[in-house]
Amino acid sequence: MKRNVKTSVALIFLLCLGACSFGGNTQPLTDLPTVADVAGQYRVKNGDSLMINVWGEPRLSGEAGVREDGQLSMPLVGDLRAEGKTLPALSKDIEAKLKDFVTSASVSISVIQSAPVRYYLSGSFLKPGEYFSAEAISFLQAIATGGGFAPFANTSAIIIIRKSDAGELRYRLNYKSVISGTEPNPVIFPGDIIAVE
Repeated sequence: MKRNVKTSVALIFLLCLGACSFGGNTQPLTDLPTVADVAGQYRVKNGDSLMINVWGEPRLSGEAGVREDGQLSMPLVGDLRAEGKTLPALSKDIEAKLKDFVTSASVSISVIQSAPVRYYLSGSFLKPGEYFSAEAISFLQAIATGGGFAPFANTSAIIIIRKSDAGELRYRLNYKSVISGTEPNPVIFPGDIIAVE
């Protein structure tokens, strides 16, 4: 009897430990913006061509391309991470970098040419691989582009892997919960990986 109790306690401990370790590195779903949340908030992508205007400073103004590493280069600023930022946020970052050289620098940015959203489907999809979308795309739309799930895919534990300035972020979603509306249908960011076992 004592052995059974000890075995049960050990089993419960291991199950809790496994659950904690799986959930410990995932982010809260409330952090995931939807397509509606980001409407009107353009986010810079790799491959974008931007026009950067520094008011009163034509030598610092001009076209800048966002490289594959997510950065752009401009005079006095050097390399600066642009990928994933909104245009107002990127403007503020450039103003902060210029403040030592240009007093009260005022920066405005417009998009000359927008690159498509590149994302990846990994694991048990019918058509895994690299995909592109010309406009904002949601989680459910991205799954549809991969032809749906392969047989026996674990759709209750789909992971979105996302790059950020803080490092790699992971979000765990349940497909049926997204369909029913109890979990968000998030917008896919450039470079996102959607993985399912």
